Amino acid sequence: MKRARCKPEGSWGFTLLELLLALCLGTLLFALLLRLIGADLQLGRAMAVRLSESSRQRRSLELIREELGWAHGWMVDPPLSNRWPCRMRGRRPVLAIATQADDLQARGESAIVYSVGSAPAPIWRGQVLMRCGPAYGLDGVPNLRGAFQNRVLLDALPHDIGPGFTARPHPQWPVLELEIEQQLPSRSGDPQVLRSRLAA
Repeated sequence: MKRARCKPEGSWGFTLLELLLALCLGTLLFALLLRLIGADLQLGRAMAVRLSESSRQRRSLELIREELGWAHGWMVDPPLSNRWPCRMRGRRPVLAIATQADDLQARGESAIVYSVGSAPAPIWRGQVLMRCGPAYGLDGVPNLRGAFQNRVLLDALPHDIGPGFTARPHPQWPVLELEIEQQLPSRSGDPQVLRSRLAA
């Protein structure tokens, strides 16, 4: 008995046009996904920078608050003193902290001075907040007998819109209101302003 052979009436495969259309749609989808992943990575990097700078601002404010806590006196926006242990080099002093009982105005050689101005080296971004003071020992106590040195605490302080660091006496309480402001780069090209405040 002979079996009858069935001839296929049509092809079950894809045409060249259908394959090209599927390839184009797949390429577009892949490019869109790559773009979304790239934007997500840039957003993640910007958030990481913002969190890092915010943490540095908080640590700087806490350092200043700690030093004000054991100080014998302080002066906001003090005039320059030729007895300070560090040169200002054109920077503006914004806060001087007295570490000796006989120097309540923080004008002497043992005063801790915070200043704002041009960076000492091109590795820093924009204006900088500098601390002229003694190093801390392993016990967390400053060595007032050691050498006083200028060190950058923060960079990226604004050039035009404000001083970057301010210390103002509270109108009602015997404390200082401290504020730090930085300008961070953003994807849009407009700088983002990051501020932190603390009462000390």
